[in-house]
Amino acid sequence: MATPVPNCALMEDFATSIPLKASLSMNLLITIIALPVLVYSMEFIRKTQVFHRNTRLQIWMHLFGLLLHCVGRLLLHSIDLGNYFTRGENACDIIPNFYRCLVLRGFYNVGLALSSMCSVSLVLERFVAYHLSYKYEYCGRFFGIVLMFFQNILALCYLTSMYFHAAFVPGNFTLYYCQTIASSTGSVWFVIGPLYSVMIAQIVSRLMFKVLMWKSQNLRVSDEIDLSCRFNLEQSIRSLEALKLLVNCNTIVFAILSVVTTTLHFNAASLSKPNYMALVEAVHILPLYGIAICYGVHSKLRVITENKKELISKGMKANGDNYFNQFRQQIK
Repeated sequence: MATPVPNCALMEDFATSIPLKASLSMNLLITIIALPVLVYSMEFIRKTQVFHRNTRLQIWMHLFGLLLHCVGRLLLHSIDLGNYFTRGENACDIIPNFYRCLVLRGFYNVGLALSSMCSVSLVLERFVAYHLSYKYEYCGRFFGIVLMFFQNILALCYLTSMYFHAAFVPGNFTLYYCQTIASSTGSVWFVIGPLYSVMIAQIVSRLMFKVLMWKSQNLRVSDEIDLSCRFNLEQSIRSLEALKLLVNCNTIVFAILSVVTTTLHFNAASLSKPNYMALVEAVHILPLYGIAICYGVHSKLRVITENKKELISKGMKANGDNYFNQFRQQIK
């Protein structure tokens, strides 16, 4: 197969595009901030005892996916910006290497796929925790590892559709920007379709999460559960309250990503290719999302911990007879 003659003028358009360089620069800055935040949060989740071990495994996998995505973006954007600002007279000299695009965009897409499956596995884990609240505290890591494997299977299905028609060796095309769809011979719906599948799964998971919150709070006021079950239920409710922000943001981000990506694609003809890619990169806000959820969940955990300390302090100051009367009432 003959190698196509590269369009140096088009490569020059990419290299001189102010919107594209601005989009890449902003995303690069956010990614640099996100990387240490994600690493710290992964270590925090590994050590914290606030969440059940199986919940921690699902969150850790989510953060790992975001970390992979950020590593891919850090390298992609750094190399592209370096090439754009240091190019010589012949713009064709900075045409991206195919294998560099394949590997680094692979990090980008694998991280995107893994991080998009978090809500599904988290809600499944909390669903089982609710129905086994009387003994879930003693549940080992095996179930959490199975759910992590399930996350990876879902991500693999997503990636299979995305890469089904993509090239894995150089072909009769020229990549002026590292983009998966640029080497694909199939319909764009092989890329967009999985995004909508993820969006639907996220929405269903969010509805299930709402139901779990409602059922857990109703069960809390029931007199039919023993003290051990009540303790596990309180732990579960605290976990749900802390995870609410994560599930909400996960659903909103991937819904926006699906809708805006589709809109951009079907209006691509009215945009220059560099401007189109600038908007595509701007829409993929996963590094910013990673910073937001790490900060948000940390803040929520801090509030929950302070409230817990306040309740304990009030309990210690309470009249002893009243305390034991309440305790006897709980264990009836």
